[in-house]
Amino acid sequence: MNAETILGFSVGYLAVLVGIFLINLPYVILFVLLLIAAGILQLLLLPLALLIRKLRRTKTRSTQDSSWILDRPDRQPSEQILLPRRHTAAPQ
Repeated sequence: MNAETILGFSVGYLAVLVGIFLINLPYVILFVLLLIAAGILQLLLLPLALLIRKLRRTKTRSTQDSSWILDRPDRQPSEQILLPRRHTAAPQ
């Protein structure tokens, strides 16, 4: 292989790289623009996010457990729910 062949392959390789870059350039530009738009939207919505976080933090949180689901309002908390027992045949 002589120097002209190597130079030709190198120029061809670089031409292919530039061509692929130019073909994909609209997608690269779109991706960068979407990243910029997402950043701007985050900055615009930051005060709203901080307000929501502040409102959620100031809520009073009750210390109820999940047993309130089974409670009836007319029943005292000390009463317990009694499940029916299975009836077995009496021994003879």
